[in-house]
This record gives sequence, C-alpha cells and structure tokens, in this order.
Amino acid sequence: MAEGRVGLPHERLDAIWIKEAVHHFTDPGATLHGLARLLAPGGRILVAMLPATIAYPLFPAALKRYEELQPDPAGIAAHLRAAGLEADLTYVEHQLRLPKERYLAMVRARYMSVLADFDDDRIERGIAEIRAAHPEDELTFPDRFAFVRGTLALRATS
Repeated sequence: MAEGRVGLPHERLDAIWIKEAVHHFTDPGATLHGLARLLAPGGRILVAMLPATIAYPLFPAALKRYEELQPDPAGIAAHLRAAGLEADLTYVEHQLRLPKERYLAMVRARYMSVLADFDDDRIERGIAEIRAAHPEDELTFPDRFAFVRGTLALRATS
C-alpha cells in the first residue's frame, strides 16, 4: 500500500490503523510517508505501539533484543510530521496481573514477536531466568502503550 503497488477500493482513505506492527517496517519513515499520501484531507493515521523500553518480566536477552528492534514512539511521530501530518503522542498504562505459570506458557509460545529470535533451548533457559528473578506465583507489571496520531490538515491536497 505504502508503495502504491496495491489497488485500493477508494482513491483516498479517512483512517489507517497500525497496531503493534511498526517495528516490523524495514524503513518506517518511507512507509509512513507512503501511507500518508493515501489520506484524504482530515484523514488520520494511528500507530498503536509499545514504547522503546518495557518493564515486562522477560529474561535479559529478550529485553535487550526488544530494545534493539523497537522504534521510539517520538521517532514515529517525527516521521509522521516529516510526511506532512500534524502528529501527537500519548501514552496509556495499566497494570497486568497474571499467574506466573500462565505467563511462562505465553513466553514459551512466543507471545511477542521478539521471542521468535530465540530457539527452544534459549527460551527454556530464559524461563528459568524469569523463575529465578520472580519467585512469586503471580506477576504484576506495567503494560504501557504509545499512541501516535498523525492527521492531514483539512485544507491539504496531494
């Protein structure tokens, strides 16, 4: 879509929603600029993403890899501004509370794409590291999301 190689049912779009995917973009600036060109005047792009750092109870190697791959939401807002959109950034945080064994099963199932970088043996060692760092039966940790909204001015034309 961003490169114009996919036909769309409408010439311009009112809204584009990107949820927890921007970290997979090879070139976020070019992709967001290409998507911005598809917006109708007053159209919006909403990028829902995790922040550049997280306080999840993961093993250190997974957290390090996450930080290497996750773009900073402020950088995403800057890309939207560079594409000609007005951009704002807000954060929402809530506490997650999960039984530890349920969470460890999620880690084993690679509930976050960053965990796909680790083979089964490394995941099991990581789970042992999590167990050692968190002896409690229930895990409580903050889940923080960034919402980056870019809006094309009503009088804008492309």
